[in-house]
Amino acid sequence: MNISAATATEAATARLREEIVAGALPPEARLRLRDLVPRYGFGATPLREALSRLAAEGFVVFEGQKGFSVPPVTRVHLLDITRSRQFVEAEALRLAMEEGGAAWEDEIVTSLSLLKRETDRHRADDNWLDIYEAKHHRFHRALIAACPLASLRGFCDELYMQTTRYRRLMKSVTPDWPRMAAAHEALASKVLARDATALPALRDHIGTTATRVLAMLGEAPPS
Repeated sequence: MNISAATATEAATARLREEIVAGALPPEARLRLRDLVPRYGFGATPLREALSRLAAEGFVVFEGQKGFSVPPVTRVHLLDITRSRQFVEAEALRLAMEEGGAAWEDEIVTSLSLLKRETDRHRADDNWLDIYEAKHHRFHRALIAACPLASLRGFCDELYMQTTRYRRLMKSVTPDWPRMAAAHEALASKVLARDATALPALRDHIGTTATRVLAMLGEAPPS
């Protein structure tokens, strides 16, 4: 693969992942090359490579003669990625609190401030939601940025994006913005203080998304 082909594949992968997470490509949507090529402007080869990569990441499923599609939204999958994220992100945070220095602390403070600003501005439009999600992602990345294990941080990031797809399903539900802001501030304070209770606090914070999505779908909360 030459450089231009590799670049096209990277761009196609990022674009499809973004569309799946945002819900522009909804759950169970078929992902046919004849539809994707004109929609995104990439060639068939980079799109095929992108679909294979996303299948390996769990953002796309492949079924025999049916081909590629967006994964369905299910209770089992939501709880799987939530519990996996609770486990690995808490461990990454534990390591970050052991290793983190001034630069790590500064980024947590900065990312929290930017997230709070967007939370205070909350508006009911998709453009604002995209901005908020970017700030929210930055905050969670900042918490574990000092974790010395790059692969662990990468896995955390992948699981974060998986749970974001479910969180975006709730865009029609008005969140409790004051509660959300308070939760982020309390979590950041515990982390900066190297307080061991930051770990269960993070796990509870992550679990809140699953509880809210299940409630929206009329399902019982996780046990």
